[in-house]
Amino acid sequence: SRRSIEAAVLAVVDGSPRQQQNQAMSSALAVSGGEASASFEAIVEARYSCKAFAEDREVPDATLAAIFALTQRCPTSFNTQPWKAVVVRSPDAKAKLAEALFEGNRPKIRSAPVSVVFAADLRPELGLSPDAPDFVKEAVPKFVAQCTTPEAWAFKQTGIAAGFFVLACQAHGVATCAMEGFLSIDAVRDAVGLDADRYSVPMVVSLGYEAAPPTERSVRMPVAAQFCLDDASTPYPLPHEENSL
Repeated sequence: SRRSIEAAVLAVVDGSPRQQQNQAMSSALAVSGGEASASFEAIVEARYSCKAFAEDREVPDATLAAIFALTQRCPTSFNTQPWKAVVVRSPDAKAKLAEALFEGNRPKIRSAPVSVVFAADLRPELGLSPDAPDFVKEAVPKFVAQCTTPEAWAFKQTGIAAGFFVLACQAHGVATCAMEGFLSIDAVRDAVGLDADRYSVPMVVSLGYEAAPPTERSVRMPVAAQFCLDDASTPYPLPHEENSL
């Protein structure tokens, strides 16, 4: 049931032992059957890029804490978790951040009660636990080297976290808008005090409660244009397809 799923999520949020968390979630999903799938589908379908937020509504601290905890469950390479999130809430901090973005994005920062700067860690080896296995310490630099730059590798990891974040927000009834329109990455780093030698910024996400509901949905390409079967030249065959609007 929905209540059992919520209880399982709370077990994660309140820091219950891992075995207890896993048991709670497994039991919840077994009981709920297709309800969990339907709930997730509803969350994904409801998410959109909110362009204007209600300036008189704050996001409760408890809601933010739950969103943060869910975001931390995202996967990363060898569980290195090479990202940091700077949560911007004060008027002065919002004003500084807004000035680091293109003019069209500034109203979103100013109207949203919260904006989060997702920072990608360019030096993931510094975040490894001293107890990390040797094979992890050896593998991480090799995986980073497979990408064009350390930034490309770190952006890949951080993008997964940002994806979890926007869906966690939506699950809690909080609207979001993910943005990459910066004056420069340096400007955003300076606005929130990030170390330029260690962090880069793939995106900023503003969140809050919508000022007005959306009037239309954005268009998505046909599934076969993006999903292939066995090789990149074969569109994935579907019995039928309805373009997602």
